[in-house]
Amino acid sequence: MERVGKHVKELLEEVVAQEEVQRSERLYRALVEKSFDGIFVQKGTKIIFANKRFCELLGYEKDDLQGMDYWLVYHPDYQNLIREWTEASLRGEKIPPQYEVKLQRKNGSSFDVELNARAVSFEGGLVVQVLVRDITEQKQAEKEKRKLEVQLQQAQKMDAVSTLAGGIAHDFNNLLMGIQGNASLMLFDIDSSHRHYKRLKNIELQVQKGAEITRQLLGFARGGKYEVKPTDINDLIKWSSERFGRTKKDIKIYSKYQKDIWIVEADQGQIEHVLLNLFANACQAMPGGGELYLETQNITLDENYTRPYQVIAGRYVKTSVTDTGVGMDKATQQRIFDPFFTTKKMGRGIGLGLASVYGIIKNHGGIINVYSKNGEGSTFNIYLPAFEKEVIEEKGDH
Repeated sequence: MERVGKHVKELLEEVVAQEEVQRSERLYRALVEKSFDGIFVQKGTKIIFANKRFCELLGYEKDDLQGMDYWLVYHPDYQNLIREWTEASLRGEKIPPQYEVKLQRKNGSSFDVELNARAVSFEGGLVVQVLVRDITEQKQAEKEKRKLEVQLQQAQKMDAVSTLAGGIAHDFNNLLMGIQGNASLMLFDIDSSHRHYKRLKNIELQVQKGAEITRQLLGFARGGKYEVKPTDINDLIKWSSERFGRTKKDIKIYSKYQKDIWIVEADQGQIEHVLLNLFANACQAMPGGGELYLETQNITLDENYTRPYQVIAGRYVKTSVTDTGVGMDKATQQRIFDPFFTTKKMGRGIGLGLASVYGIIKNHGGIINVYSKNGEGSTFNIYLPAFEKEVIEEKGDH
């Protein structure tokens, strides 16, 4: 009887142990199947297990993945590397415990993931267990952060350069005025028959050219808005583009104007200078002729967009000037608004046109940027703040 009781006890303990194992297995499977991350196991060259999340990430059914060559879930650019790492891991060699690669979905699209892989013992052999975390949003956030940092650095650099340019312009202007004053006094005492008359008139002409350069430098250095008034940007663009188009018959101009465009507060002469400079820049990018597209739009910019440019968020009027010219590489785009930077040959220009454009727009509390690729043309975007006082008056009339 004692022996029977002992045997029953052993059977009960075994049953309890088996139930514990089964309970542990159910818990493990539930955790694996409901994991936030994808998990799969490969044995030899084949996938022998994939959890629900991994199937969702790749767009496969579980049966589709069962028995598939493991490297096929990776983007082609990474397949050879992954095979080398897997073989090294199974040989007991050290491989990176964590790395970033791209996986390829069933539909052919790819996405960024972070992998953790390790070799583990299973049924008398070794298999590779892989933990997969989708980092697409993280990568996009990092990309946006880097972009914002670059924009902020560029804005800070341009502010520093504009301060320097302003100081140079004022000092240079004082020198020119001294030269102009002395030349004028000398001309006052002589007539056109004097042997130095032509030379003195030439000095005056060169001083005038120098003064134009200082005006452009001061424009870049936020030299001031002189005749500010509420402005319909559509009217200003129409007038400027028609004037430009009459002199450039080989360029076709297309326009798309926002209906009921918001009013901006602007110095019309300076904004006209901006537009004509952008038109001229487009013309130089299309030496054999081409197409120029002009577009305006009412737009609201949030703080995430405006912060790197150090302007306030709110309502803006956007003007886009797009050409079908030769385009620019990234290095040129980063320097295009710098004073004295030019892509022209020596003697064809001093590179102050776009620098003054930048300064004028910044002085209006606006934003200017450029998007371009080699061989694909360029788009300059200008954002001028909407004239809020006008909006308040309009509301009061209703």
